[in-house]
Amino acid sequence: MKFKKLGIFSVVVAGAVVLTACGAKDNKATFIKDNETLSKSSTQKFDMNLEKLKVTASGEKKMYAPIINGYLADFKLSGESVTDGKNSSVTLKFNMLGQSIPIDMILKEKNPYLKLDTLEPVLNLYMQTTGASAYYNGLDMTPIKGKYLDINAIAKESGQASKDVTSLTQAQTKKATEQALDVLDKSDFSKDGSAITLTVSGKNIAKVTKAYINALPKETQASFEDMTKQKDLDKEIADVIKTITITTDSKKKTSHMTIAFTGKETDGVGFFTGEASLDMTYSDKKVTVKVPANTDVIKSTDELTKMMTAAMQLKTN
Repeated sequence: MKFKKLGIFSVVVAGAVVLTACGAKDNKATFIKDNETLSKSSTQKFDMNLEKLKVTASGEKKMYAPIINGYLADFKLSGESVTDGKNSSVTLKFNMLGQSIPIDMILKEKNPYLKLDTLEPVLNLYMQTTGASAYYNGLDMTPIKGKYLDINAIAKESGQASKDVTSLTQAQTKKATEQALDVLDKSDFSKDGSAITLTVSGKNIAKVTKAYINALPKETQASFEDMTKQKDLDKEIADVIKTITITTDSKKKTSHMTIAFTGKETDGVGFFTGEASLDMTYSDKKVTVKVPANTDVIKSTDELTKMMTAAMQLKTN
């Protein structure tokens, strides 16, 4: 049940992303137009807040709730995406388990490259939590400093490459967005000054997400097959989610999304109660994205393993 609900949550997040990316002259049309404009901003910053999110439980599972809630209280996610019109960079910062973990990526014409020397906190956490430190002298990131991992090359090498949503053309995304909007009603949108708010019930999230995914190219739809084939998806999401509310203010160049959860228990566990929120700010300042040189890009697992082994300094005796 836990894993099933995690899958449902993935659908909800996918639906939320669809809604924030879309948005014909009434409130609905303006909402769509404003979000399309903001999505083209050169800089987008976001902060996710889980402080009001809790897990509830009863019976023998009650003892685990405080542990999970402790992790939730400690978790923070923020980031920034910038684009110069051709290439993009994405910086994510996770705070969890008492550590700050940065993730930096460069998208060179939609080909993703992961910056490896920012993974030091991840490697330290791995060594601490798995007991691997007993087999290593320490961590020295010098061998991989300034190096990037070619995500597509590694996926292709392992035979797991698939056409992802990042490779969609603007026309394909627009078509899918229009299909998703068909399931929304004008009454779902309200206006207050320059801000327009969209409120969607948990039951309708699955409809929006399915409509969007079904309009994508067949090779891209395969990435979402596990989600869309869940039985009674509408009901399953409604049991978990009350509403998703998105407010976009084109004048202030901000958007705020809130996901309100039901807290309904299943098998003695309430997946979530309370709410999670996401705040975004946009700007159009001029930026330049520096892409890595070919000599700094790692394109094979063998090369990656050698560098990681050198960085973690495996003991020889």
